[in-house]
Amino acid sequence: MHKFDVKYTFDDYYEYYKFILIRQRILRDIIFGLLFVGVAIYFWVDQSESTSGNVIPIFSLVMGLLFPLMNYLTIPMLKKQLNQRKEEINRTHIIVTFNEEEVIYENLTEKIPQVNETEGETEKKEESVFNLKYLNFMSIKETKNLIMFYLDRQTVIILPKSTYVEGNGIDEFKNFILQKVNPKRVKFLKN
Repeated sequence: MHKFDVKYTFDDYYEYYKFILIRQRILRDIIFGLLFVGVAIYFWVDQSESTSGNVIPIFSLVMGLLFPLMNYLTIPMLKKQLNQRKEEINRTHIIVTFNEEEVIYENLTEKIPQVNETEGETEKKEESVFNLKYLNFMSIKETKNLIMFYLDRQTVIILPKSTYVEGNGIDEFKNFILQKVNPKRVKFLKN
């Protein structure tokens, strides 16, 4: 049994979003940048009437240089948004247990008390528990401090390595995951 007791921090979310914005999209951004530069070069090299002028090639060249940098430009906005959600991030608490047959995801996040206006009473919501099969994971990726379990492109279970309850046995956990999930879907960092 492998267990993560996760209370998220600002840094956990920040690393996840930087990974999504930069590392995950870098190839796409480079390809689009090269396409824009290619259009600019084509317009300057081709001497026909339809490609005369400098507006389109200059625009394409600027976009070719800016496109790969756009996600870097959004990082200050991302930081600001995460700082605004700091209270919500600090309240979040999950426990994820990896058994032989399934993964148990327990959401123990403190709910904001909601007052029932008709009765004046505070409603208390129950904790959420989900049982997942290892086949549910579309992919698993690792960063320096996180292991991310993708259920689909939008739904990700983010597990900071520092929250692993078993101490320094994260390599043992990674070997366990490789036995349970198709290795083609797993991208762990090389040691």
